[in-house]
Amino acid sequence: MYVGIFPSGKTKAMLQTKVMSTMLQYVSMLDTDDTIKDQYWTLTTYFNSLRDLGKCSGLVDDDIKDFMKRLCRRIATDRIIRPISMADELTSRVSTTALAKRLKKLEKTTYSKEHQAAKNYAINVLLATNMISVGVDVDRLNLMTVVGQPKLTSEYIQATSRVGRKNPGLVCVLYDATKSRDRSHYEQFHAYHESFYRYVEPTSVTPFSKPSLDRALHAVLVGIVRNCDRGLFDDADAKNFTGNHPFLKTVKQELLNRIESVYAHLRLEERSDISIVSTLIDDFFKEWARLAEDIPSEDRFCYGYSFMLKLPGQNEHRLLRPFGMWSREQSYETLTSMRNVDQSLSARMLIWEE
Repeated sequence: MYVGIFPSGKTKAMLQTKVMSTMLQYVSMLDTDDTIKDQYWTLTTYFNSLRDLGKCSGLVDDDIKDFMKRLCRRIATDRIIRPISMADELTSRVSTTALAKRLKKLEKTTYSKEHQAAKNYAINVLLATNMISVGVDVDRLNLMTVVGQPKLTSEYIQATSRVGRKNPGLVCVLYDATKSRDRSHYEQFHAYHESFYRYVEPTSVTPFSKPSLDRALHAVLVGIVRNCDRGLFDDADAKNFTGNHPFLKTVKQELLNRIESVYAHLRLEERSDISIVSTLIDDFFKEWARLAEDIPSEDRFCYGYSFMLKLPGQNEHRLLRPFGMWSREQSYETLTSMRNVDQSLSARMLIWEE
């Protein structure tokens, strides 16, 4: 069930505070067994930007807890205020290891009076961006708030379909009164949701474009080469590459054949020059061979798995480094996740004082 909420004379922060506080507190007051209550115990909140998510993270730790106390006193004095800790995140700001642990907890740690007494708490509030849109299939997620209408209908459908997968789900869409697009969606709420699959935008596909080749071609080549020769398989075997391996011509030809088969389904104006890909493959193999030859034999030259979370030390080198990690070393930036292909930029603020 989708519910649209449009504030009148309220700020977006105030709307989030009141709606999330009400949903959290009323779930804890349900007069039902723990199995049913667990289905709505975790409140998932979806955001279109990390900036909005960061603001809400502060609200959970302050205003939402305070409003839950006032709400509980107003409803009945004998009600117990639901205790909530800090919100958990599923965003690109969280490390891969922490994400894996959080997803495991989300799925395995359920609500029950016994778990509460043992302080084995299930997640109360889960803040997420578009990372939750794909691959998160947790049956106990059935309660969601969406802060602002997502930019794409496909994104909206993917995100909200994370709840209600096995049991009835409730999605509350919190619209921003200052945005004309949100007002339009609220005014057409019923018509839009009764047939929102017809509003899904067509996606543009640009296979083998220069940005995709720069970010992914070398990773594909390394993966194939490592599986063609056991002497190149382990992480520290990057130094064994010579550029004269007999299977390299076959690897190149098979990849070019694959590109040709993809181009067979595209119009002429949508095709890229396949000779560019051929040149990039040759250049990468030559550069890899040069690095393996120039690095001293006593030094360690890895593909890069050993340095995912740290920089290479003295006498250590790598062929690949995580995308977006600035470094002076001669290594190739490589995507480690297809969830986010944008490069993050850090900024520093300089304050001039007299």
